Amino acid sequence: MKIIVGFFTTKPGRREEYLAAAQDHLTKSRQDPDCLYIELVPMPDHPDRILLAEAFTSEAAHRRHEDTDHMRALWKVGPVLLSNVVIDNVISEHVEHIDESFL
Repeated sequence: MKIIVGFFTTKPGRREEYLAAAQDHLTKSRQDPDCLYIELVPMPDHPDRILLAEAFTSEAAHRRHEDTDHMRALWKVGPVLLSNVVIDNVISEHVEHIDESFL
């Protein structure tokens, strides 16, 4: 199993636009039998912050998820709508911390 938790910070005032852009990705990800869950949750105490929580049956399943057209489409809007992404692989064969800024 691979569990991932992270935070996305959108550019000021763009959180709802990012969440709307992510809907196709979320829908298609949830149809993948190896995706146990995937959620983007707006943080009520910060108008531009989103919690990411996702789990996959394995590292390989998550790698396949990252290599989909819908994932690539969502990452294309990152530089336009996001200012920062911090992702931690919480449980995985390979643990890593990703901290990426979009300026």
